Amino acid sequence: MRPLSILLILLFMSGTLTASVLDDIPSRSERIEGYSNPTLVRQRMASMPLHDIEGLWEFAGEGSLMAIERVNGTHGAATLYRLVNVKSADISMREGTVMGYLTPTAKRRQYDARIYSSRSDDHTFLTRPSRNLITLSDDGTRISFKAYGRKFRFNWWRLLLPYMYRHLITPVENHPGDIEGCVKVFPEPSIPLNPRYL
Repeated sequence: MRPLSILLILLFMSGTLTASVLDDIPSRSERIEGYSNPTLVRQRMASMPLHDIEGLWEFAGEGSLMAIERVNGTHGAATLYRLVNVKSADISMREGTVMGYLTPTAKRRQYDARIYSSRSDDHTFLTRPSRNLITLSDDGTRISFKAYGRKFRFNWWRLLLPYMYRHLITPVENHPGDIEGCVKVFPEPSIPLNPRYL
């Protein structure tokens, strides 16, 4: 019993029990080639077997287009996907900019994601990956994003009145609010999102 408990302590201390592929993503976005032409991205995707989450996705109500593709060398439950800008409504966002990463969770059709939430001062890359839960709809045609985790607010005025208020930093919970999302553009769903009536 004692050797087993020692082994568990060593594993916990080394971080192998809590390690996630998302822990190793870069702290700022990178830019990769091969995403400047949506037609070429479609052709490349059409030549590969795709997972349900993979494809071209359009942000609802905005028109920006992003690709979700597997990162080479990842498999199974540790599969890592990356979100890459293909066409943006924001002209300062360049094609091929990695917008974030996601990996499957234990729940079917749900993915744990780190999505870059800020920009550098010179607007050349994205920074500060935030935690998000991405859910794929049952028919595979829509995904929704929901931020999770805690944020903290620094209350500077409490420095001036230290005895009236006890806490200088207070946690701010993320509220669900309106959920942002995307609709699948490629591969085209078997039931079209906007059917034509004759």
